[in-house]
Amino acid sequence: MILEIPESLRKLNSMSACPIYAVGGFVRNKIAGLGDTDIDIAGPAAPEALGISRRYQTKIVNYKLGTAIIRYGDDKFEYTPFRVERYADGGAHSPIEVRFTTDIRQDAMRRDFTCNSVYYDVTNDKIVDPLGGIADIEKKIIRSYNPQRTFASDGLRILRMIRLAVELGFKIDGETAKAAQANADKLRDISAERRRDELNKILLADTRYGVEFAHYRGLRLIQQLGLWKYLIPQLEDAAGLMQNPKYHKFDVLEHINRTVRYSPPDIRLAALMHDVGKPYCMAKFGNMHGHESVSAHIVRYTLGEYGLKYPNDVIDEVEWLCQNHMYDMARNTRESKMRIFVAQNFDRIDKLVELMAADDKARGMDEPPREIRIARVKQELIDENAPLTLSELKLDGSVLIREGIQPVKIGGVLDELWRACVVEPRLNNEEWLLKQVKKYAETEED
Repeated sequence: MILEIPESLRKLNSMSACPIYAVGGFVRNKIAGLGDTDIDIAGPAAPEALGISRRYQTKIVNYKLGTAIIRYGDDKFEYTPFRVERYADGGAHSPIEVRFTTDIRQDAMRRDFTCNSVYYDVTNDKIVDPLGGIADIEKKIIRSYNPQRTFASDGLRILRMIRLAVELGFKIDGETAKAAQANADKLRDISAERRRDELNKILLADTRYGVEFAHYRGLRLIQQLGLWKYLIPQLEDAAGLMQNPKYHKFDVLEHINRTVRYSPPDIRLAALMHDVGKPYCMAKFGNMHGHESVSAHIVRYTLGEYGLKYPNDVIDEVEWLCQNHMYDMARNTRESKMRIFVAQNFDRIDKLVELMAADDKARGMDEPPREIRIARVKQELIDENAPLTLSELKLDGSVLIREGIQPVKIGGVLDELWRACVVEPRLNNEEWLLKQVKKYAETEED
């Protein structure tokens, strides 16, 4: 089998003092007929021994592992020498000892899965398959050559296994899954940032190669392997927690999984967290009322510096969406009140509408969609040119001072006028606003 590879890689190989092999996701995807990935390359020599031309910019980024980034024009390759690794007890991701080797099979054996252990010999244009990876790719199976060692030495590979399986639409080999589950506690040794990044990739898994509902399957696998305690512990308590059958068909965790399933990519983290407070509410109060506030509080802790260390702007948005996902649940919020709420949160309303739609669909019940009304109100505000901020009021702030409004009260007066104009945008004209200011001023004089 001859693979199509960049001409720059062929030139690099021809200049190198030792043979170059493409390996990993690039070769796997070429065989599987999937989209291209970054190109990892390897060989039986340290990068400084390749002797390649200066036209190729080479920068060693990890001396211990021998990893180098090699650039030629717009092409970039990550090179690592064949190596053997030894890890300390625990699953801390980084090896404590590295020994370079010229044996390609030994290099293959230290890699995570057989599908990523297929090499392409650039010199001879042929596949080198030391561990039977081609057969696994053709069968669409994620398998580790030595699963116990694979996961015991690097706990992050457990999440990576799930992510690759769902992204690619592959099944997980039974022995590999058993070893992953047995070594789940090794995730404790992985930094929060690395766990967070893999969770993010799982939440977006369907966008990688277009495998439908890949992200939903990923969440189910996390649950089946008992991994939530190392990511978002409250979700472990949500499994099997039944809800009022009048409003919900599924238990809390399955409802959450399905909400994520029906959500667009940019709100999936909020969908994952929106009902995370329900187990606490049920244990504390015997019901789930007010769970949205508890969920928002959990977001701040679990996704923050004591948890998965998401950026503050992400936490702020997820917290707000969780806090407000129950808005207008009774479908009876006054129109005027809703107009003000939408105007106050205009930039986030679209995401809230999407979360509500996914939440309602995931209940598995036949209910009238509440999000349609909120979306309609937003569009009406746009069509009616309603002022969405105080600065859009057709009133110069200096007028309030000139009319004798006390400085300490100016903010409150402007806010009251703005609310009136949001409810009735036709009032946003200088004549009406000035008349109201004069009334306030007269009241102060009295």
